[in-house]
Amino acid sequence: MYRGDDILKIYDQDLNNIGRATREEVHTQGLLHQVAHVWMFQPTEDDTYIMIQKRSLDRELYPGKYDLIQTTHFDPDESYEEAIVDSLEYYRGLKKSKEDIIHVGSTHQQIDVGDYHDNALVQVFAIFTAKALFIMPDTEEIVKVRFEDFRQLIHGKQNTIKLYSLDDVYLKESSTDEWWLRKDEFVDVVEPYIDSRIEEI
Repeated sequence: MYRGDDILKIYDQDLNNIGRATREEVHTQGLLHQVAHVWMFQPTEDDTYIMIQKRSLDRELYPGKYDLIQTTHFDPDESYEEAIVDSLEYYRGLKKSKEDIIHVGSTHQQIDVGDYHDNALVQVFAIFTAKALFIMPDTEEIVKVRFEDFRQLIHGKQNTIKLYSLDDVYLKESSTDEWWLRKDEFVDVVEPYIDSRIEEI
């Protein structure tokens, strides 16, 4: 799992591995690389919630914004699942096994902010958990939102969303300007997957 200025695999536009580069080189030159995104869901008898982190104010990109539960780079010889298990425990204090992790699709993420360029092939994963206990050294807080509320927010049908604690206590109404919504990733990959699971049930 990436924890510093480690070496990452880089790719051409046909997704052929063409070498390796440091994280700094990847993000200053906009080199195509891979990253894993984890969406964590809590199904209940009547609803489904999404676990959400509030990004640290020290983060280079979108500091203090509400975001999906975990993103991670990974070592060149490490699998996606190994990197996710490692990063969830290291950054969130959450122990999961590789069998808990479901690959649901991929998408291309392109972000250009000043001298920062993120050109990433995102492998999107889902984890379902009944209850999660987090230790959060690198996160301001972890909350949850109703899946349907988040869907409405993503599609612009509402401008605020209710935040709940992990113990189901209502916390506040949050506006869209407090979020890194990752709209394309949700609409293209996550939403269809969750809808298919609901239909199966």
